[in-house]
Amino acid sequence: MSQFRVSPPRVFPEAERSSRPSNGAAGSADAYRQMAFVLGETMELVLDGLRLESSIASEAAGSRYRNVMVASFLATGSRAWLSRLQALHAVEWGAYVSAVPLIVAAAEGESACAVLMQEDAASWSHWLESDGLSDLHEAHATQYAWGDLPQSETIPDILADVCAAAGELAKPSPGATVLLAGGESSAGRLSVTFADRDFHTALAELTSGWLLALGIAKVDLLLDASEVLPVSDPDALRHWKNSALNELAVQRRCRMERQEIDGVERYVVENWRRSPTGAARRIVL
Repeated sequence: MSQFRVSPPRVFPEAERSSRPSNGAAGSADAYRQMAFVLGETMELVLDGLRLESSIASEAAGSRYRNVMVASFLATGSRAWLSRLQALHAVEWGAYVSAVPLIVAAAEGESACAVLMQEDAASWSHWLESDGLSDLHEAHATQYAWGDLPQSETIPDILADVCAAAGELAKPSPGATVLLAGGESSAGRLSVTFADRDFHTALAELTSGWLLALGIAKVDLLLDASEVLPVSDPDALRHWKNSALNELAVQRRCRMERQEIDGVERYVVENWRRSPTGAARRIVL
């Protein structure tokens, strides 16, 4: 692995709101407005967390941090960071169905980051040592071998919970599909939508809550990795984490959790309501 030179990473740290949809973009223009009105503080909290993380990435561009451990962490973390930002933008536009798989991808990426820190980037080191990057002269090409996924049985519970819950909702099963595209259905009545991008309080709270949870997990990881990464302001990270935990603790927020129902563990969606003033429903999946 000694023949590999780690180049300075290129860092693009900006994390901002999405652009405003055009007035003719179905219900998304109103969703954009209502998201700012109803959940504006939550949205800004997600963005603040992303900005704190990207500031650390910017500092890690220094020569002191040019090693395989930091490079693997930044590259893997970049995929998760961008997925979270794009998921937030999808939520702003009322495209909750699009946000869910992005959240799954982000949770998987953050889980891989956690494993990289646990193993000191052993999977990447092995990949490089076994010609993960090499010249294929006969094919007149450069090889990027797939390599092994960073895997561990011990990832933070908060990441495992988001990955499992959002992963179930991302599947095209009937129950998940009706929740996302027919959440006004009830016993004896199936009522579905097509390409609905109107503001939906419960889906906005659920998806933005998952984004906050992923941010909390990343803050914990960054604080634990302060000897490897340039965490120059740990107090700012802790302050953000406390704010995110307080937001998630609001009882009226929509949440999806494992609960025992009639002796069987099921996912339960609490506080399901389309509008902020609507009556809350409870849905068992």
